[in-house]
Amino acid sequence: MPSDIRTSRGGWWVVGQFIILAMIVTAGIIREGHYTGGVLSTIVGAVLCLVAVGFGWRGFVTLGNNLTAFPKPLDDGQLVITGVYAIVRHPIYTAVLCGSAGYALLTTSWVGLVLTGVLGVWFEFKSRREERFLRERFPTYAAYAQTVKKFLPRIY
Repeated sequence: MPSDIRTSRGGWWVVGQFIILAMIVTAGIIREGHYTGGVLSTIVGAVLCLVAVGFGWRGFVTLGNNLTAFPKPLDDGQLVITGVYAIVRHPIYTAVLCGSAGYALLTTSWVGLVLTGVLGVWFEFKSRREERFLRERFPTYAAYAQTVKKFLPRIY
C-alpha cells in the first residue's frame, strides 16, 4: 500500500482492522483461551453470523461503486443513505462485528470475544474519522447522522 494512501485516505485504519481480524480468526483456531460452549453459544453465534451476512451483503450491494475500505470517500463517490444505510450508518462495520462475535461464540473463544470488543473500539474511532470526511464532503451528512444510528438500529 503506497504511503500516501496510508496517510491521506486513512489506510492505517484498514491495516489495523485486518490485523485485529486476523487475531480473532487465530484465536478461534488455537485451542488456548476457550470456554465450554453450549447450545446457547452455538445458537447466538449462528444468528450473529447470519446477521453479519445480511448486513454485509446489503451494505456492499447498496454502496455499489461507492465502496471503499478507506475512511475517506472516493473522489467521485456519492452519499448513500438508502437501503440498509437508512437503518444504520455503518452496516459493513456492523456486519464485521456481528461476524466476529458469532465466530468467537461458535469457536468458544474468550480471546476472540475480547478481540471483538477491541475491534468494536477500533471501528468506533475509525468511523469518527470517516464521518469527519463525510461531513466535509457531503453537506447533508450531518442531518442524516442525527436521524440514523451508527452501528445498532435504534440503539447506537
